[in-house]
Amino acid sequence: MKELTKRFTGEYAIRPLLKEHSEEVIDELITWTSDENVHVRRLASEGIRIRLPWSPKLLVALDQFEKYTTILTNLKEDPEKFVQKSVGNNLNDLYKEAPEKAEIIITQWRKTGQSKAQEWIIKHGMRNQKLRRHVI
Repeated sequence: MKELTKRFTGEYAIRPLLKEHSEEVIDELITWTSDENVHVRRLASEGIRIRLPWSPKLLVALDQFEKYTTILTNLKEDPEKFVQKSVGNNLNDLYKEAPEKAEIIITQWRKTGQSKAQEWIIKHGMRNQKLRRHVI
């Protein structure tokens, strides 16, 4: 799958594996967060999204929250906007399922400093939260 995602998108193909073998697959995804190929790094994030469009919800992120956080944290400084957007979308999904867990991640990140990439990801991940606050 790692080689295929360099040529074709692999986030839909990895989801059944995550569902059946979550610990082993997440451990591999953590390794992939440092891969030199942008598509492999993106798959590490995109494959574990809770609400991937056109796909059933996958709650592995909640069940394996510590490892999920490691994946997103490893990618929060990624120089590629392609990866940053996926990490932000992950946070946005997490806000919809478990907002307190999204806040935990953001709070941890901000304690270690701020960068342009990280702040863009946080802003992208919180985009619907701001809309909800204005509506209420």
